[in-house]
Amino acid sequence: MAYEIERKFEQKSIEHFDFSYKIFKNCFFEDCKVENKDFTNSIFQNCRFTRCEFKNCNFQSASFQKSGKWINCSFTRCDFSKVIIDNLKVDTVAFSNNYINKTVFNGTELIDVVFEGKLSSSWFFGIPQKESLYAVSFFAYKKAKALRVPTINFEKALLQDVVFSRSLDLSKTKFPEHEQLIIIKHPSKFFANFLTKVKQVFADTSRRNYCKELVDNFLFTTDRHNMPIIVVDLDSLNLSQDNMQNRLIIDLLKGN
Repeated sequence: MAYEIERKFEQKSIEHFDFSYKIFKNCFFEDCKVENKDFTNSIFQNCRFTRCEFKNCNFQSASFQKSGKWINCSFTRCDFSKVIIDNLKVDTVAFSNNYINKTVFNGTELIDVVFEGKLSSSWFFGIPQKESLYAVSFFAYKKAKALRVPTINFEKALLQDVVFSRSLDLSKTKFPEHEQLIIIKHPSKFFANFLTKVKQVFADTSRRNYCKELVDNFLFTTDRHNMPIIVVDLDSLNLSQDNMQNRLIIDLLKGN
């Protein structure tokens, strides 16, 4: 892969440049309007994008790393499938009708970000996956790290199997009104009440254990425990019981 280091890209320098399969380090993109460009499998390390517009571009399997910044940018009808956006600052950015699938926002600071269109099978992590959720004090006590508070507007988005975890406070995130999405505040209390109702509804131990495993292994995993708000996509539940059983579990979750 070719290297581009500390290079500044402006509109005039974009037209004939091939961006795929390259490594960009400490590069600047300013006031660029980019259409129909291929950025596949490229790596961007500590790169800054300011006042840029991207339309119909292919970023598939690209990786953005090491404290880069996207400021006042827009992405329209771009392919973000299998993209890793790792520990960036994304401020005042609009994503409109992009293909976002298996995309990871990993420890990225999201400020005034708007998503329109479909997002599927993607992840938003407050603390990067490689970092511990806990800080160790001088006295060797483990304490949960501070929550990240993204400001995101999903009101015109369709979320399908999108996971929010690893120390996120979603109180300033606006979600779409879809029946399959449940916004759960105070999740510890919520799931304790849910499992209490499960014991009242299901007499046999196997079904009770099934619901307990569903909570522990999918709905309220350890990397969500210190989050004050979590989002559950009912369509993504892997319910292996019969249809009547599925309806009862979903009704209990909705009515809890």
